[in-house]
Amino acid sequence: MSSSHANARRLPSLNMLRAFEAAARLRNVTRAAQELSVTQSAVSHQIKGLEEWLGAALVMRESRQLALTPEGAAYLPSLSSAFDLMADATNRIGRATRRRTLSVNALPTLAAQWLIPRLSGFCAQVQDADVQLATTVSVLDFVPAAFDVSIRCLSAEELTMLKARPGWRGVRFGAFLPDALTPVCSPALLARSPAPRKPADLARYTLLHSRSTPLVWRDWLTAARVGKLRPAGELGFDHAHLAVQAAMQGMGFALGNPDLVADSVAGGLLVMPFSAWTTHEKEFYWILPERSAQDADALAFCDWLQASGRAK
Repeated sequence: MSSSHANARRLPSLNMLRAFEAAARLRNVTRAAQELSVTQSAVSHQIKGLEEWLGAALVMRESRQLALTPEGAAYLPSLSSAFDLMADATNRIGRATRRRTLSVNALPTLAAQWLIPRLSGFCAQVQDADVQLATTVSVLDFVPAAFDVSIRCLSAEELTMLKARPGWRGVRFGAFLPDALTPVCSPALLARSPAPRKPADLARYTLLHSRSTPLVWRDWLTAARVGKLRPAGELGFDHAHLAVQAAMQGMGFALGNPDLVADSVAGGLLVMPFSAWTTHEKEFYWILPERSAQDADALAFCDWLQASGRAK
């Protein structure tokens, strides 16, 4: 006989061992059958087969309880330990190979200017979750349960309206960043033309608009007490972050959120000559649907947004 055959493990079938271990641990054939998702007769048949294989009685019935023989009582601890070891090893493999997905929906400008540059911080914090980021221009017309977390810029009135909608019961909100706006431009633009001293001086420049937020320049000029202004030129872009990108290229003035463009300002790509004239009417909110209320990754993401927004 070869050494490999001589050292081979002599074991009964796994089904026999599982049936006996569950019944002996629970002291009940019915509960063992429920745990193993088989019939009571199947458990009894497997235990009987194990006894025949071993040539020893393992159980004896006393009333409704399952009692163990001395041999069965001695056998049980080793079997339970072996199954615990196998389960632990299996779970470790599962944790190593199984990754979770967190779906996040955000507005394009927030995603491009603020969320993506900081997202690596969350990924380092929650390493087993893959973030799937989708952007949309729809602020109010969306279903919160379509994503694990959504991010929207809302006024107090819009927030109240959303909370009153059918199907929004149990949805949680959290404000984490102000939606303030102030004119921004490239330092190169000011280097080649007289720097504006007051908001009305913007008439000498091209204003960069966003079609997704078409009224923000009008509202800002009104708040700055300029009223109607005829700029030297106007350019339109789909999203606010594209208008800010054009401002970095020296094409004119765009309206930017000081928190969202802070990195560009610190890097010398943008300046805010009218930071004293900053409007603030809305807030960025994380929106957590009821289905995500017990999702550890979604909750961690909302906490991370809250902390990052406060840190600015």
